[in-house]
Amino acid sequence: MSTSLPTTAPATRFIESFGDYLTVDELAAYLQLSKETLYHWRLEGTGPKATKLGKQLRYSSANVEAWLHARTDRR
Repeated sequence: MSTSLPTTAPATRFIESFGDYLTVDELAAYLQLSKETLYHWRLEGTGPKATKLGKQLRYSSANVEAWLHARTDRR
């Protein structure tokens, strides 16, 4: 059962178009960051939660959405 925040924000629609999981390349392209930045954030524990499948990392769209939402400037 999937629970996601009800929203019509463009970021959410973009993420949903990838299905349940994004590759490192897909997430880096979406965030306009390097893959190295994502790997660095993973080591620091500051980036979105990732799932390791064998040697590959995948980012759940729900985790990315929650991570982005938590960092939204509310000022």
